[in-house]
Amino acid sequence: MTRTNFICALIATLVVLSLVAFFKSEDGFLVGNLLPEMMGVCVELLIIIFVFDVWQKNEEKQKSIKIERRLREFLIFFLKHNFSDFPPSCNPGNFYGKDHTQNQNAIKNLISYIEQNSINEEVVLKVQKYCENEKEIFNNLIPVASDLTNDHFKSWVRISYFMNAIASKNEKTSHALVNILQNIKRFDDESYASKLYVGADET
Repeated sequence: MTRTNFICALIATLVVLSLVAFFKSEDGFLVGNLLPEMMGVCVELLIIIFVFDVWQKNEEKQKSIKIERRLREFLIFFLKHNFSDFPPSCNPGNFYGKDHTQNQNAIKNLISYIEQNSINEEVVLKVQKYCENEKEIFNNLIPVASDLTNDHFKSWVRISYFMNAIASKNEKTSHALVNILQNIKRFDDESYASKLYVGADET
């Protein structure tokens, strides 16, 4: 029996017992003693299930926030390692989840800058070396990202895919880089929308 079925059964039992108590109001062992006890047990079980459900959901959310934070740390390192010399408007700063608006604007500006100006050879080599060194870590974190939302998972898979493409030189670096940044932006946006980031409870 599933949890939902059990709750429905408890509610149905409580309704039936209430009807019996209402229509069989004469005093007796069943109505006067056993029936109130049974109703009390049903109510207590419903309260316990409700409290447990709230506690479980909170635990699951905190676990997801920890996972998101670990994944975000790799994205922060990627951004700081490869784009520290770009214009200030393209700098996402600390890239914390609570800085969503700043993150989104900075990544948007960074994408526009790359599309309009391309990237010089020094940045290309830096990004290629980074992807060669870190691609396996990003690949191995795909199952971890699957513990978050569907959009988190999809964005991480695409980030990993384009990192591998850069490392193997199967894609033009600037094109693949724009795709990585778009999916980092998507990852951050999904964290904000689903409130799965450190400090979400404070906003």
